[in-house]
Amino acid sequence: MTSDTITTLLGLVGLLVLVLAVTSWLVRRGGGWKALWRRLRRETALTVRAFTGPVRTELRYRRGLRLLVRLLREPAVWADAERAAAMAAGVRPGVRPYGVLAGPEWMAVLVAADGDALREPPEPWAADESDPRLWWIDRSDLTDDADAPAAPLLVCVGHDMGHAVLLDVRSGPPALSVYGPPRAARTARAVLQALAAQADARLPDGRVAIAGGVHPRHPGATATATVGQPGIEVAVCADPLERPLPSGVRLLSLGVARGRTRLLEIAPDSTLTVHGAPAAARVDVLPLSRAVARTLTALPPCPDRPGDEVVRPHDASSDPDPDLLPDEPGLDAGALPVAEPTGVSATRPVAGPEPAPVPVPAPAAESDDDFAEPSTSGAAGVSASSPPAP
Repeated sequence: MTSDTITTLLGLVGLLVLVLAVTSWLVRRGGGWKALWRRLRRETALTVRAFTGPVRTELRYRRGLRLLVRLLREPAVWADAERAAAMAAGVRPGVRPYGVLAGPEWMAVLVAADGDALREPPEPWAADESDPRLWWIDRSDLTDDADAPAAPLLVCVGHDMGHAVLLDVRSGPPALSVYGPPRAARTARAVLQALAAQADARLPDGRVAIAGGVHPRHPGATATATVGQPGIEVAVCADPLERPLPSGVRLLSLGVARGRTRLLEIAPDSTLTVHGAPAAARVDVLPLSRAVARTLTALPPCPDRPGDEVVRPHDASSDPDPDLLPDEPGLDAGALPVAEPTGVSATRPVAGPEPAPVPVPAPAAESDDDFAEPSTSGAAGVSASSPPAP
């Protein structure tokens, strides 16, 4: 071995010793080898999560969409949810149901109560082990309660634990506020549009008023003028009200409304928290807009409140398939039968001879823009106008 080779080896050994010394010094300064490995594992996990996040969000969206479409298009689910809310209200005085987790086999009612009214409910009810404000009941045990104090107006706000989460607009505070941080502003607006579309589809014509700013394709009026319209039961506003709500009017607002209101907070990850509800009611709203768009024509009419005019039931047999889009075969809008109008306006006399029927133009292929598939970064809007008559 020559002297040059020996010199080279000694230089490499010295360089290796220097690298090890510097590395050891840096590790000790950073907290030791255990802290270094913990940091490396954390950074690796964050990197993997960042690359797989879009895929996981898309899978979560599609699973939730299938669940909500399957539940919301079934009239028996809505009827059983209404029965469950009515039965819970009749368990004992002081129990106030304000929401239902509707599933294929079970119903869970969100209840508020004063004092001792929240104690263990009688059979067939079972209080949730984690929170006594959540009462479970098998759908086979549901019965009609003729003494129900009021008919609920249920709207879907998302899904959780394999259930569609339905809130009663007629229960609790007179206002329901959807809000969130700036990163969730688009999702909050989409949720408000979905709630407005459901209320408009389930109530008779003229009961829901939409103010300007709620939907870009719905001009509307000012918030004050919207709330002041006669015959309005639900007003939907994107701007704060300048005066108190009239008696009997319920408000759906974007942002926190003044006075007593139920708070629905949207997080940047498209989850919704119902403040004051059990912790289990953490709702996924990512597929809500698309699910409502697909099932809007299949939503059953809301039962009447005591004292309301009798509303003829909706004839679902003439509804088109909610899964068919206007440009798909099998849906010829020009050949669709004209259904009898439902709601309060159906009982009004018509003066003069009946006008000749006007053919309905076939919708364009782009007519589903309001119900566009949402991207994984946010939720799409839902039209706040009533669904067209089939």
